[in-house]
Amino acid sequence: MNGRRFRVRVSGLACAAALLAGCAGEPEKIPEPTLAIRVHALHVEGHRALDRGDRARAKASFESARQLAESLDDLPGLVQALNDLGAVTALEGAPANAIQLHQQALAMAESLHRPDLIVDTLTHLGTALQLAGQLDQASSVYAKGLALARERGDRQSEAVLLNNIGLLEKRAGRKEQAESSFRAALAINEARQDRSAQAANLANLGLIAEEAGRLDDAQAKFQTALELDKTMENRPAIAADLGSLARVAEAQNRQSDALVYAQRAYWSYRALGDMPHALTELNHALALARAQGQKDTVLQLEAEQKLWSTPASSDKTKSGDTKSKQ
Repeated sequence: MNGRRFRVRVSGLACAAALLAGCAGEPEKIPEPTLAIRVHALHVEGHRALDRGDRARAKASFESARQLAESLDDLPGLVQALNDLGAVTALEGAPANAIQLHQQALAMAESLHRPDLIVDTLTHLGTALQLAGQLDQASSVYAKGLALARERGDRQSEAVLLNNIGLLEKRAGRKEQAESSFRAALAINEARQDRSAQAANLANLGLIAEEAGRLDDAQAKFQTALELDKTMENRPAIAADLGSLARVAEAQNRQSDALVYAQRAYWSYRALGDMPHALTELNHALALARAQGQKDTVLQLEAEQKLWSTPASSDKTKSGDTKSKQ
């Protein structure tokens, strides 16, 4: 009984035409796989939303991709959707939930015997483990993914993994090894002409240089990263680059430049609805303006500070976050 497929009766000329076509023996046309294509399109849409800083819209796209992939029994598409959802979940501060999603995706990718999906999933899983503070496990997962990526000649995944391994090494205090990993990733991404990935590598190299006191080098790295991120319209990265340039300019005693960068970082984070980071940059800009005796700027920034410290502005921030995530 469950195997029967019910059809509705079609009336009128359309029905007669269909019957005649059937009698004439015309082969049934196989429809274009438009829904399967839509799964990938939702993946692309979601990542574009992430670049704009719109996590909620990205999550909605990834969830739609998951549901559509499940309805089509599109297991590769489902693996991708689970990894996308895990990435957003980790960004939202729930790495433990992200780990579960990536582990589910990994089991599915392994059952499909798809090395490409396995490498991608290992990369995502390592990131979630790293964000959860499970550094040894993250290192092991990254090493497995890197070996598989190199075995397959997958240069893009190799670069991503090298960058993330560099972050682990930096956190462990192994600065030279971290710098070497970032430079290796950058060389691959330059050869691939992947500007977004180059910007990430340069920003990480800038952090290494900043911590080492090589301020001119750090400034150059952050400036180039900013130019690349602006070209790619990666808004969260643009805001971070501006904040980094503000820190370095202050350390170089370029106080006026530092204030300009801090203000621009504040505006950028504010536009994204990322108020924790926006307030950090606002407070930095205010401290710089006070130190420079810029009274008009101080009054302007203090007004901004009061605006965001009121209960009404707190509600506004929450509604703004909701709006940006639709």
